[in-house]
Amino acid sequence: MFKNKCCMYLSRRIELEKIFRKTLSSHNGWESIMYPIKLVLFDLDDTLLHFADYWENSVKDAFRNHFFTSEMNSNDLFDVFSNVEQFLVKKLDSKQISFDEYRTKRFLYSMDQMGKTTDVETAINFEMFYQSISKKHMKPNVMINKIIKDLSNYYQIGVLTNGSKGWQNDKLEAIGLDGIIPKEYVFISEVIGYEKPSPEIYHHVLSMTSLPPEQVLVVGDSWTNDVAAPIQEGLKAIWLNKKNYQVPQEPRPLAVITEIEELRAILLSHIDDSPLD
Repeated sequence: MFKNKCCMYLSRRIELEKIFRKTLSSHNGWESIMYPIKLVLFDLDDTLLHFADYWENSVKDAFRNHFFTSEMNSNDLFDVFSNVEQFLVKKLDSKQISFDEYRTKRFLYSMDQMGKTTDVETAINFEMFYQSISKKHMKPNVMINKIIKDLSNYYQIGVLTNGSKGWQNDKLEAIGLDGIIPKEYVFISEVIGYEKPSPEIYHHVLSMTSLPPEQVLVVGDSWTNDVAAPIQEGLKAIWLNKKNYQVPQEPRPLAVITEIEELRAILLSHIDDSPLD
């Protein structure tokens, strides 16, 4: 009886191992996951919360109701604002400007293109107004929340995000993840004092969690912030490549996915152990 159970167990282990290796191969992944992962850190913006789901409605709503823009055509203004946004995101990603500069400049540059003169104080006021309005346009994603909940049964789950403390926490609350992800595992650049992809932000996570880098996995949409930089510091990474960009040759992430749901096959299919307490 005991021998039969052992044989069944070993057979199941071998079967799961084959499935797991096949899964990694199909996701452009590599077998480095064989190191035990303890903490899965998700990026927030465009990973757990998709920008496009709330961006246009929120911005137009803010334009229609903010004191400086309420008399302007919100559709025309949004078109200008979107173009400025794309221009500044590239500068933000290349670290030519900070997050605070990005938020104020997108309003200032947009107003300049619309022939309106304003100042930094008004730009900051608009940003705060936009953020307060955006929350009502953010909705929980049932599929994403389910996979996060399921993963939390076997891994510690956290968030590593660039942004301000209040704004990022508001987003987590709006999408219903504040009750699933422990506050002690929510790492926000404003609080830490460094932004991704600075090495210090990943070092901070390792220090606060007392984990070796090979036991921490980062999942996110930015190749630079969520893949290349953490791998450089010894962490593991999975790239959420929703736009099907060409995958760089180096460094090699654990896997490349196009939907969060694919994490189920990668991170849960090989689990034999009991859930976390």
